[in-house]
Amino acid sequence: MSRNISEEQREFDALFLKYYPGLVRFSKSLMNSGQAEAEDVVQDVFLKFWQRRKGVAIHTGMASYLYTAVKNGICDLYRKKKITTYDPVDFVDDQQADYYLEPDRLLMFKQLHLDVDQMIALLPERTQLVFRMSREDQLSYEQIAQLLGISVNSVKTHMYRAIKFLKEAFERYNSLI
Repeated sequence: MSRNISEEQREFDALFLKYYPGLVRFSKSLMNSGQAEAEDVVQDVFLKFWQRRKGVAIHTGMASYLYTAVKNGICDLYRKKKITTYDPVDFVDDQQADYYLEPDRLLMFKQLHLDVDQMIALLPERTQLVFRMSREDQLSYEQIAQLLGISVNSVKTHMYRAIKFLKEAFERYNSLI
């Protein structure tokens, strides 16, 4: 059974009211500009979302999707205005940058990344899920709690356990090298 327009509109309005203030703050922090320009970017994201609502596939959660869309919208705006965004890597001298691009360094960083990923995989399933949602999906503790149907304190406990475990595992890892 298809939903009527008013039901879709109410769902969109609820979504807008829930995320709009945070997205505007996020947009302002990235753009370092006024309220109006930040609001324009966020409103554009919501407009595009509404226009494409039937074809949008969201895999990471609504919050992550919207925050990523705002970030991409800002990048598009800067590209159109030909404004370069601040990138700390721009200030690293070429000699230092080349150090990280050396094949043995790249291999070392890749191996370290794989080892850390293996350490994360050793966490209990629920703790691993909470950790990845926080660190990889960049969701707040409140968002994680709501999505998983647990309390914020439970999220904090899972994060504490994950970080403690990873810290101890990494210390053991460093002692072996």
